[in-house]
This record gives sequence, structure tokens and C-alpha cells, in this order.
Amino acid sequence: MKLFKGDFTVFLLILAITFFFWWTQTMSKNYDSELKVPVQVTGIPDGIRVITPPASQITVSLNGKGTALRKSGRRGGKRVLNVSNDLFILNQGHAAVPTQRLRDSISVLLPPSVSIGSVKPDSLVYQYALQRSVMLPVEFDGSVESQNQFFMERIELRPDSIRAQVLLSDTLSHRLVLDIGSVTVASDSTFITASVKPIPGVILDADKVNMTVISQQYTEKSLEIPVTGVNFPESVSLKSFPSKAVVVFWVKMSEYDRVSTRDFQIVVDYNDIAGRDVSKAPLHIFSQPANVRNVRLQSRTVDFLMESHFF
Repeated sequence: MKLFKGDFTVFLLILAITFFFWWTQTMSKNYDSELKVPVQVTGIPDGIRVITPPASQITVSLNGKGTALRKSGRRGGKRVLNVSNDLFILNQGHAAVPTQRLRDSISVLLPPSVSIGSVKPDSLVYQYALQRSVMLPVEFDGSVESQNQFFMERIELRPDSIRAQVLLSDTLSHRLVLDIGSVTVASDSTFITASVKPIPGVILDADKVNMTVISQQYTEKSLEIPVTGVNFPESVSLKSFPSKAVVVFWVKMSEYDRVSTRDFQIVVDYNDIAGRDVSKAPLHIFSQPANVRNVRLQSRTVDFLMESHFF
């Protein structure tokens, strides 16, 4: 049994020595190989918009000793070939890296003893357009629906404008619109994170906006307002029946007690009734405060008499 184990150990040793000599001879010979290298263009200025990107990978044919090619495979397969935009020659929308510059960049990834046969593609090329940076305002172009007697006071947008990259050839005036159809308000503040509708050919630094809808709750109120006349001659006076008209409106709950009869004026216009055989005169809301909404008259007409005065 011990003799068998000793013979097996000698066999393994001979096998290892044989493999070593075979490997050494194999790796010392010259071979042709092919290497695929990922490519990334760096340092493109903000004023350049890439329209058609360059190749994302190049295929390089190599020649060298086996050991060197093995190292090349390990290096090239794990590293990305970063090509600075400074190496490109830009000319009227066409950018290209000369073949020799590209080969020099690839050589950095390879051992000195490995030579480059061919490169496919033999040059990096991309198409570009010039662009400019502008600030575009953001707008809300939807509708607001009210619930529980809450009405919108204002809308706050953060940010209220977004930096965008626009092509120099684009002469249109753009506006950024929030992609919201309708907003329902039922409290003092309604918060929404809204997306901005994309615009073809425009690149935005941000595509979302925080929108806050500030609202106030209203309540209904009614007042009796004296009816007066306008455009009446000095010799003619108006008597209306009833002498007061009821006006109904919505007012903020916080300002309910601040709105009084002094803030309204309900009138009969002399031009509506002069020379006409009518017994009823239309009423008009001649003035009203700015802090009320949905103002309406309970009755649109009154009975009237005109009295003439002689001096």
C-alpha cells in the first residue's frame, strides 16, 4: 500500500513538470487574438448635445506572446476605454477621433510587448448640435375643483422655474406645464408633487415640482341693501318697492363680520326705464367688496315710481 502511494506521488510530480514545460513553450509563442473594449466619451461640454452617440465598444486585433495576450485579456476586459472629448475634432456637427489617437489610447491598456493589428471601428465618431442653457418658468394649466366650501386663494410652486438645455436652432418660446388635469381642494393647504410635461428637444435639470394650493373656507351670507338710482335727472327721484334688495354672496369665514351693507350698492339705472311703459325696473349690483364671490340678487327687479320735482 505504501509503495502504491509513493508511485502515485511520483506520477503527479512528472505530470506537473510536463505541464509546466508545455505551458512555458505554449506561452512563449506568438499568437493572434481579438479583444473587445467598452468605450466611454468623457468631458463633453454642456454646450454640446450628442445627437448620434459614438460606438460603445471597439474590437481590437492583437499579436503577441501568449502570456502577454493573457494579461491583455485580463486588463482590457475589466477596464473601460475613457476617451476625452478633447481628442475629438469638431466640425459643423461632426466629431471624430483620428485613428492614430484612438490606437494610442488603446495601447495604454496593453502590455508593451503586445502590438495592435487593426481596430474596428478605426475611429470614434458622433453627431452633435449646439445648445444653450435657459431658465423656463413653470405654470399650472389645469383646473381647481372646490369641496366643503373651500376656494383657492393662490398656488405656490417650488421651484417656480427650471433650468433647461435648448438647441440653438430652436427658436420657439417654451413654457413648462404641470401634468395635472384637475386638483380638488378640501382643506387650507393641498400638497402635490407634480410632473412636468416633457418637451421634444428640451432637456430639463428637474422634471418634478412641489405644488401647494392655498385655500380658504367660505360661507354664505345675505344682506339687505337700500336700492338707489343712478343717471337720474336732478328733477326726478326714484321710489322702489321694496326699498331694499337682498344680496347673497360667499365670504371667507375669517372675514364674515367685516362685510356690511356699506360695502354694496344696488341701483336702478334711469336709462333702463326712461320713456318706457314698464312697471318693474331691473336691479344692478353697482359696487361690491373684493373679498366676496358668487354675488347674486335674490330678486332681479323691483316695482318703482318716479317723482318729478319742479324748482
